[in-house]
Amino acid sequence: MHLSRRISVCVFTSLIALAGCGDNAAGGNENEVITTVTLTFTPAAGGTAVVAAVNDPDGDGGNPPMVDPINLSAGTYATTVAFENRLAKPPVDITKEVMDEPDQHQIFFTGTAVNGPASNQSGAPLAHAYADTDANSLPVGLSNSITAAKGSGMLTVTLRHMPPVNGRPVKTAAAAMTVRDSGFSALGGSTDAQVTFPATVP
Repeated sequence: MHLSRRISVCVFTSLIALAGCGDNAAGGNENEVITTVTLTFTPAAGGTAVVAAVNDPDGDGGNPPMVDPINLSAGTYATTVAFENRLAKPPVDITKEVMDEPDQHQIFFTGTAVNGPASNQSGAPLAHAYADTDANSLPVGLSNSITAAKGSGMLTVTLRHMPPVNGRPVKTAAAAMTVRDSGFSALGGSTDAQVTFPATVP
């Protein structure tokens, strides 16, 4: 996987959308490599967590990434997102870097499988709600609530980097609504990571 700026990732497979990659002049953070994006769905009612990942063990180029399908039973799940560089020895948890700058990052859940703040898909099998906030009470998306009902579709997870410009914040309370109504091209900042999973609730 290739990164532009700190945690941008471009992945090429039939199930993974191409992220808009390009250097971001704001900030001077060193580029990182992300090989793995992992979703963990922990049932609110108890039971075994469901884990699905996009994993590119040989990095950018070479073999295409491996994409796990998301298979959930109906119910509510505490859902977390994690980013890693498994090419590093030892592996590097990039999630911590997002946690260090929550006021500059937001994760969006979109696609035909999702109905939520950033995705207006009535009747979709996955209903998404944020479960974490930054110091400004704006959502981050490392922790979420997903309610699953019967159906299938595609779930796209997008990590957006939105540093201030000329001292003015780019991340705002309207970010998810902007994505929902107008897409990522209407949102400030840059896409750091974007991966797509097939999701099914039988």
